[in-house]
Amino acid sequence: MKVYISCDMEGTTGVVSWDQVRKGHPEFEVCRRLLLGDVNAAIEGALEAGAQEIIVADMHDGSLILPTAELHPAARYVVGVPHYGPRFPYLDESFDAVFLIAYHAMAGTYPAVLCHTMTGEWVEYAVNGTPVGEVEIDAALAGAVGVPVVMVTGDQAVCAEARRFLGDIETVEVKQAVDPQRALCLPKERTWPMIREAAKRALQRAAEIKPFGFGSPVEISIRYRNADQVPKGDGVTSHNPDTWTVVYKYERFEEHYGGVWKCR
Repeated sequence: MKVYISCDMEGTTGVVSWDQVRKGHPEFEVCRRLLLGDVNAAIEGALEAGAQEIIVADMHDGSLILPTAELHPAARYVVGVPHYGPRFPYLDESFDAVFLIAYHAMAGTYPAVLCHTMTGEWVEYAVNGTPVGEVEIDAALAGAVGVPVVMVTGDQAVCAEARRFLGDIETVEVKQAVDPQRALCLPKERTWPMIREAAKRALQRAAEIKPFGFGSPVEISIRYRNADQVPKGDGVTSHNPDTWTVVYKYERFEEHYGGVWKCR
C-alpha cells in the first residue's frame, strides 16, 4: 500500500497566528515541530495500517518547513521550490491514498483560522462557478490520477469543507476556530494520537472513497484583492477589470498545475 501526504502549516496543532507560520519569527521554530508531530503521527498511523511506501510533500510557503534532522525515517520527502511541472511530484496511479495534513479553509470562510486560497492576493478561487479551496484543488490533482484524498486535518471549518466536497472521509479537528486568529486548541498529546488513529482508519476505508474531480472542461476564475495584482498574460483566457477577475479555460483541471506526474 502506498500513501502520499501533503502538508501545509496553517492547520497545524496549536497554530492560530500568521506570525507562527512565517519564517524568521520566533514562534515559527516551535510551530514547525508541531507540524512535524502532526505529519509523523499520520505516517505512524499509515504504517500501522500496512503502508509500505510513504511520500511526504512539504508544501507550505517556500517549502523546507519540516525540520530535516527530525523527519520520520520510514518516509521519503519532496522539498523545495519553485514548482516546475506537476504540483505533486511522484504522485501517480500507483498510490492508494492521499492525506492532507494541517490544511486550512478556503478564502472568505468565517471564523476559520488563517483561511485563504493559495495566496492572500486572491479573494475567491472558483472552478466552473463554484468557490473552492486548497483541499479541493489538491484533491482534484490527486483525483486526476485516480487517487482519493482519505483524510484531512485542521480546524472545524476545513474539516467541514472537506466532508462537503469529498464525502465521508476521515477528518481530525485539532482546534475549534473562534476568529481568524483565535481558536480553542487541543494539546499535541491529544491531537497526535487522534491523527494516528484517523490515518489507520482512513487507509482501512480507502477502497470505498472515490477520487474527487471537477469534470471536463473546466473554467477557473480567480478574483484578486487589488487591481494592480491582476495578471494580463500567462495563459489568461479573459479578464474583467471591473471585478479584478481573471479566467482560465482547460480541458482538464490539472493542466493549470503542470499536468500529472509521469515516470522519468
